[in-house]
Amino acid sequence: MHPGTSGNGTAASVKIPFNRLVAYATLQLPLAMAALPVVLNVSHFYGEVVKLSFGIMGAIFIIARVLDAIQDPVIGLISDRFTRYGPRGRLAFVALMTPLLGAGFYMLFDPPDGWLADQTLMAGWLMAALVLVHLGYSGVSISYHSHGAELSDDYNERTRVTVGREVFGLLGMTFAVVLPVALTAKFGELDGYTLLGVIFLPILVLFSLPTMIWGGPSVHPPVIHAEANPFIAFFAPLKNRLFRRLLLVFVVNGAALGVAVTIMLFYVEHVLKGSKVQAGIILLIYFVAGAASVPMWLMLSKKLSKAAAWFVAMVMTAAATALAVFVGAGDFYWFLAISVVTGIGIGADYGLPPSILADVINSAEGGDTRGKTGTYFGLWALATKLATAIGAAGSLPVAELLGFNPAAGHYGTTALIVVYIVLPVLIKIVAALLIWFIRIEAERGSVRDEMRGKGAL
Repeated sequence: MHPGTSGNGTAASVKIPFNRLVAYATLQLPLAMAALPVVLNVSHFYGEVVKLSFGIMGAIFIIARVLDAIQDPVIGLISDRFTRYGPRGRLAFVALMTPLLGAGFYMLFDPPDGWLADQTLMAGWLMAALVLVHLGYSGVSISYHSHGAELSDDYNERTRVTVGREVFGLLGMTFAVVLPVALTAKFGELDGYTLLGVIFLPILVLFSLPTMIWGGPSVHPPVIHAEANPFIAFFAPLKNRLFRRLLLVFVVNGAALGVAVTIMLFYVEHVLKGSKVQAGIILLIYFVAGAASVPMWLMLSKKLSKAAAWFVAMVMTAAATALAVFVGAGDFYWFLAISVVTGIGIGADYGLPPSILADVINSAEGGDTRGKTGTYFGLWALATKLATAIGAAGSLPVAELLGFNPAAGHYGTTALIVVYIVLPVLIKIVAALLIWFIRIEAERGSVRDEMRGKGAL
């Protein structure tokens, strides 16, 4: 065991009871259920159904993400301010932001029927809906994840918190995969997506209440920001060299998923010649494999290190994804097998980096930013969305440039193969090389040093 320290420099290795852990983790289900359709189904819905130009969508996605990125550090700072209201102060902020998340998600999938034929009006509606859903999602997720990082300061207990949370997250993604397929198959595209927005609302309420009521208190004291200039407070965590390195690896690795998830439904339909049901099965297997892999990554992180386990996942995912260049029309089951392996990899991508971050926040390298969890998670959320934006904003224009643009009647499959397979593999290789050579953990060495048995520091 490698105990950490709390924000005031004292040990705080709290063993979290299982019921408290589950109560805290439940909110991640609706968060994940909201996140996946925003990056996966929105591009398909507005591209294939509404017939909004890929060029327009790409511009809207990047503008919305830039606005989202600007607000994230501010939200992190506000979350820190709420710690003065007690050990559950961050959860009070979560409760305030949850209605915005629900309203934005519903608005996103229920555009006015009279506007559907007007590209300008639909572009404006999409922009407004994305801004609202991003505001709600950021407000909830930043404060929620910051609170989770403060439930314990023990090296392995932090992994238990993040892994438990991501189990519910992967279940939420499973819901996000199954529901759109089932609803659109039964009620059609427009009505099906509207029902998705309606169903999300009670799920959000049901799974957020346990977190807000029984989620457990923070073990940290209230966060105090001495900086008079808020911009200095926003970006102060960047003084922590481990945080800068972790952000670099995280953004590069996340960009691979951002590229793939944006174009995935088009790939299944036009390259594999699969149905919507088959696309749903692929995604379902992918996320179920991710959820099932969580105990394996937890054990491997204890045996090697968190960074080393993450490296193994990157290499495994890149190798499996590369095999997809050999599949084509009708190779559904071969692609399904590949999805099992890449799904196992996603379990590490979701579970391990936040645990590493929780260690880094309280590391000696943090200096006067040590323990300012909300500020760190504000920048972390910015990095998460930056990775997604790079993927989404880059993949659609590249696909259009290479010959795939449904709005113009262009359906070049080579473009989809390049964007969905080749680009993510190359990005994963870069991420794996970075994490191999640079140290990102507070209590461990680089992956190269850990693998060679040199120890941490």
